[in-house]
Amino acid sequence: MTFKLAQYPRVFLVMLCLFDAPLLSLQDSVEPLSTYSKEELLGQINPASHPAFSEIPNHLCNSSGLYLRTEVLDAFLDLEKNARDEGIRLKVISATRSFKHQKRIWDRKWQRTKYMGWSEIEKAKDILTYSSMPGTSRHHWGTDIDLNSLENEYFLSGEGLKVFEFLERCGNEIGFSQVYTDKINGRTGYEEEKWHWSYIPVSSVILEEYNKFIRNDDISGFNGSNSVDSIKIIPYYVNGIAK
Repeated sequence: MTFKLAQYPRVFLVMLCLFDAPLLSLQDSVEPLSTYSKEELLGQINPASHPAFSEIPNHLCNSSGLYLRTEVLDAFLDLEKNARDEGIRLKVISATRSFKHQKRIWDRKWQRTKYMGWSEIEKAKDILTYSSMPGTSRHHWGTDIDLNSLENEYFLSGEGLKVFEFLERCGNEIGFSQVYTDKINGRTGYEEEKWHWSYIPVSSVILEEYNKFIRNDDISGFNGSNSVDSIKIIPYYVNGIAK
């Protein structure tokens, strides 16, 4: 006799699994639980009203109204204090970006006149040099920040080099890592971004759940979304990070 899982509450199903009861058919299975909602994974939230997010103090940002997950902000405040103690100034240029925010960035670039006559895939790949498709950005998660400058050259000398060397040393100790490194070791996806740092203790968990629960069909609602599958956006870009 076979019982349908939908007839029973989740707790009862777990009890059945624990006791290895023969009531469950081989074709039935319990769906895996997610720590983060699909909306959180895709950036379809408003961090200003979400209970898991907190606003970054304005004096640490280039503009007001920037948010991070609270545990990520706490870690960043520790990082910023260490930097200050060494006479180094950290400024957040960008933090959490919603799907709508990312879509505005993407659609604005999509309309560039230089793309006249380009195919959809060609346009998407060119924008993906540095900008993520809506629904695929790590900035959706509230775990990643852009610091001080959006130019790699800034971090090669002078004050910028001191900032980068500090982030490599102290950032890694606290849990922050540069995820978009150079591609010498075969990393795929976006070009190097010396300014982009991710809080790995949280972002690694979110990435794991993104890979588990998000499919290409979930990434839609913007110009060029038809190219998601051809470009292999999840394996090449979402997962195109330093290991």
